[in-house]
Amino acid sequence: MARKSMSILDLEAWLGKTGSALAGARLANIYQVGDVLLLRFKAPGLDLLVAAEPGRRIHATRRLQPPSTPRQTPLLALARKHLRGRRLEAIERLGWDRIAVLRFQGGHSLLVELVPRGVAALLDESGVILAASRYMEVRDRIVKPKQPYKPPPPPARNPLEPPTPEELAESLAGQRDVVRGLVRGLGLPGEAAEEAAYRAGIEASRSPDSLGRGELEALADAVSRLIRESLEGRGYLAVGPGVLEATPFRPTRLEGRGDVEVRAYDSVDWALDELFHLLQEPGTRGGSVDAEKAKLLASLEEARRTLGEYEERARRLRRLAEAVAANYQAVEEAVRCAEEARRRGGWEAVASCPGVASVEASRGSYTLRIPDLPEPLTVRAGETVDRVIVRLYAEAGEAEAKARRAREAIERAEERLAELEVRARARRAAELARTRRREWYEKYHWIITRGGFLAIGGRDASQNESVVKRYLGDEDIFMHADIHGAPAVVVKTEGRTPSKGDLLDAAVIAAAYSRAWKAGLGSVRVYWAWGRQVSKSPPAGEYLARGAFMVYGRKNYLPPIPMRLALGLAVTEEGAPMAIVGPEDLVALRSLAYVVLAPGDLRVEEAAEAVRERLARVLPAGERHLALGLPVEEVARRIPGRSRILAARRGSKRLGAPG
Repeated sequence: MARKSMSILDLEAWLGKTGSALAGARLANIYQVGDVLLLRFKAPGLDLLVAAEPGRRIHATRRLQPPSTPRQTPLLALARKHLRGRRLEAIERLGWDRIAVLRFQGGHSLLVELVPRGVAALLDESGVILAASRYMEVRDRIVKPKQPYKPPPPPARNPLEPPTPEELAESLAGQRDVVRGLVRGLGLPGEAAEEAAYRAGIEASRSPDSLGRGELEALADAVSRLIRESLEGRGYLAVGPGVLEATPFRPTRLEGRGDVEVRAYDSVDWALDELFHLLQEPGTRGGSVDAEKAKLLASLEEARRTLGEYEERARRLRRLAEAVAANYQAVEEAVRCAEEARRRGGWEAVASCPGVASVEASRGSYTLRIPDLPEPLTVRAGETVDRVIVRLYAEAGEAEAKARRAREAIERAEERLAELEVRARARRAAELARTRRREWYEKYHWIITRGGFLAIGGRDASQNESVVKRYLGDEDIFMHADIHGAPAVVVKTEGRTPSKGDLLDAAVIAAAYSRAWKAGLGSVRVYWAWGRQVSKSPPAGEYLARGAFMVYGRKNYLPPIPMRLALGLAVTEEGAPMAIVGPEDLVALRSLAYVVLAPGDLRVEEAAEAVRERLARVLPAGERHLALGLPVEEVARRIPGRSRILAARRGSKRLGAPG
């Protein structure tokens, strides 16, 4: 399976090859494409575009180009302000983790973490965060503006330090097999561990406890040579069924496979650039889903075929071992005859023994055919019957281990296929969401109350003016939070009388979208009045600002409205996802899933992303694509301001259910 981020060897190779060449270059400009920062460096004889994507990669690119439609994010804006035009003084690795630090003239630096859930962060000269690709507060660290930067916990060992045989034995001790031991004990990338074992002539599935001193020395030497080769800065890309990897070392274990193409590059940059081009996320380039699906399906077919072969081999070997044990005397007599004949007359004499079907002197073995054995038995020179039985069971165990790995590969491929299907369906859902017909009232804050009344509220002073002047009739209801800076809300009655529940529903948008939310209040009072009580005409000698109105007569106050807003995922008749808001009990009835929001610290854009993720998490597998297809901008439009998510729950609505 293809990995999705650069390894420590990739990073070290890149730093030595391209990173060192960039020192002294000027950062001409910065762009952003999706989550990728594109940094254009210029110097005499150099004009290079570097892709820096947190959690994944940093390398020169020819595949990505600056966007035609500029995107502005806080990180991009501040990076341009502090770094554009500055000289790059150095690029280095932070500790021995996968974190690249770009240090610029003037003291500012840009960090790109390639570790899982990594961030890109702009730091000032004292190491304080100015902006980051995303913000978080976890057990080990806080990534927020004005906080000192703290890296994620580092690995226990420097994986770039060549091990001695003694260190290797200690690192491998207790691990299931050699490759897992190299990955977990030394911190080597998986493909490097496989390559080192291959170069040392050691079966990847061997138990580390079975390695002798000579094998440990060979393995330690292979690891050391692999690290040295990686630092030369060349790149290799291997592509084939179930194989897609870029490495800074030659993948000799794959070169002999007829179905794998290995391409060599003079720089690790271009191998990585091609790798991530092939790994492009669905939706960023047409056809990438189908391409990855085709690779995964080919990988699945191969894994299922080999799984059957390994399982059958394991069964056959165990059955043969049991038969040899059951017919011990007959086998022993044949083996004794063959060994005595070999000692007296060489391999040619072995063929004359009863039960010997064939002799392969070049391989140092002969084959027995004994009536009660289920198949011919190959015996190696000098083997006793006991050793033959032990070997057969050991070979059966190896076949079973390979079958387990094949099953794991099948599970991973099936999971990835399911993930691709979700993303593909999410892309279709997003297209439906963006092209669906909008109702006229959706340009305002809006809600359909439990009694079916439409309530709309202005998003600003201009809309407040429009809502009241155009839509407030004498028998309609005007609603307003008892705080300066709140939407003017109109409940259209259409000749009916709203219940108290309807009024409380509408009051939620009057309260949530008021200044009370941004102020972090726990609740706010909301009053209502009949439309005939509302006028734009102020008392004599007074002036009303735009969006302000006079309410004459009695104001009817509702109980304090808590600063809570439920945001739910609903689906139109055409299957397009859409966001709805309101009190929790109402949104729960009308949504597939919903979250409950309260004033908090998450910026609107971050909260919108978090809402989609939380909605997807509580939905069943067949519906997650609807949450992921909900446009972030639509979710953000329904969020009152900086927020926190109190809960995420399934709603009562079900796909295909009427009403």
